[in-house]
Amino acid sequence: MHIVAKVFDLAITDSEIQKETHKLSEIDSPRERKNALNRLIDRYLLLHQALTTGLSVSDSEFDDALFESLEEMDTAPRDMEQTRNLEEQTRRRVIIRKYVHNYCFKSIEISEQQLLNFYEDQKEVFVIPETVHAAHILVCGSGLDSARKASRIRAEISTQEDFRRVCGTSSDCPSSPRCGDLGWFPRGRMISELEEVAFALQPGQISDAFKSRFGWHILLLIDRKPAQIASFEDIKDSLKARLVHLKREFLLMAHIRDLRNSYKAEIHILDPRYTH
Repeated sequence: MHIVAKVFDLAITDSEIQKETHKLSEIDSPRERKNALNRLIDRYLLLHQALTTGLSVSDSEFDDALFESLEEMDTAPRDMEQTRNLEEQTRRRVIIRKYVHNYCFKSIEISEQQLLNFYEDQKEVFVIPETVHAAHILVCGSGLDSARKASRIRAEISTQEDFRRVCGTSSDCPSSPRCGDLGWFPRGRMISELEEVAFALQPGQISDAFKSRFGWHILLLIDRKPAQIASFEDIKDSLKARLVHLKREFLLMAHIRDLRNSYKAEIHILDPRYTH
C-alpha cells in the first residue's frame, strides 16, 4: 500500500487517488491525479472537522448508505478486508455528508427580493425557445409503393378536418389514435427532416409528403409559439433551488479554504510526484 499523503493521521493511498480519478475523468494523467488528491484532502479535512464536533452515525443511516454503496458497485466485496474497507469508506461518507449539511448548509435562506434581483440581472438567460405543435401521418417503408401511397393520401387532404379523418385510418404511426398529435416541441427534439418542415410551416398549413428514415410523412402544423423570456412566477421555484445550490457550493468552498488555512501544517504530501 503506497501512501501518497496524510491529513492528520488519515492516510491517502495511491489506489484511492486512482479510484477518485476514474470517478470524474476518463483520462488518467498527472494533472487529473493531482486534482483527485486535492479532492481527497478536502474530504479528509471535512472528516476530521466532523469528528472533532462529535458527529456520529446511527445504525439506520449507516445501513442505508451501505446499501447505496453496494448498489453502485459492479461486484460485491470478495473478502473480509474489502468488506471492512467498504464499511469504513461508507461510514466516513455519511459523517462528511451530515457535517456538511448540518454545519455548512443549515441556515441558507433566499428572500423573494434576492430571487427577483437575480432574475432581472440574468433575464436573457431564461429564454424559452420557439416551439411548434404539430401532427403527422406516417407511411412506413422507403420503396415506390410507400411513396405512391403517401401521395394518394396527401391528395385526399385539403383541410385540417380531412387530415384528422385520414390520419385515423391511414397512418402507420402509434400516434394515429390521437389524430397524429406530436405535441409541442422545440428545435432539436424531433428528427431533422420533420423538424425542418415543421418550423417552415405556418399554423394550419399541411406539408407535402416528405421522406425520412422511418418512411413518408405528411405534417400538419397546429400552432407555434415564438421564443420568449420565462416569467418570474413561472420559474421562481426552480430559480430558488438553483440559487440555494450555488450558495451551498460557495459556502462549502469557503469553508474548505478556511480549513486548509487552519490546518496547513497537518497536510503532508509524501510522494514527490504530487508536489510539482
